[in-house]
Amino acid sequence: MNLWPLITRLGDSSLLAPTAVFVFCWLLYRRETAKAGLWAMLFGFSTAVVVASKLAFMGWGIGIPNLNFTGISGHSMMSGAVLPTLAAQLFSSRRAGLVAAGLAAVIAVLVGLSRLALNVHSPAEVCAGLALGLGTSAAFLGATRIHLPAFRPALLALVLAVSMAQTVTGVRAPTHQLLERIAAHLADRDQPYQRGQWAGHPDV
Repeated sequence: MNLWPLITRLGDSSLLAPTAVFVFCWLLYRRETAKAGLWAMLFGFSTAVVVASKLAFMGWGIGIPNLNFTGISGHSMMSGAVLPTLAAQLFSSRRAGLVAAGLAAVIAVLVGLSRLALNVHSPAEVCAGLALGLGTSAAFLGATRIHLPAFRPALLALVLAVSMAQTVTGVRAPTHQLLERIAAHLADRDQPYQRGQWAGHPDV
């Protein structure tokens, strides 16, 4: 049985974008305003970098041909940023939270590997995504010293239930198609650039 398609779903934005918002809202609910703001800033910045890299290629063919780099892997970034941050809040103990975050980081790496196994991204794109995502969660957890309010059992059960439902159903967000439309519109092109096409290449 090929587990890579199942693993790769753990990095889909249909699951992790709402989870990131959930973390933000939970911190606000627990009156951790500064930490909520820090999370929003770090995650928002990382998301913007991923989107900008994808739009640059899709709209204008800007990438790194030698590395087959057409944009930062969103699955890798999302999993690296959200999963450790979420895992750290599963336990009230700082040490347990640190261990959980470490295990979640391993899962994020597996998500990145799944993108390679499924031939969706190049190694450079996955490495960039993991570096950005894990850097985001490390910066957040380091700045807060993992002094974060642990999720209540009912909320944790809800998050796990949604996660399982997403991985089983395979519902995915149409982010790639949406970015292609936006990029083509911004660049005034009939069609977005596709992998293998580069700005200035005679075949484009």
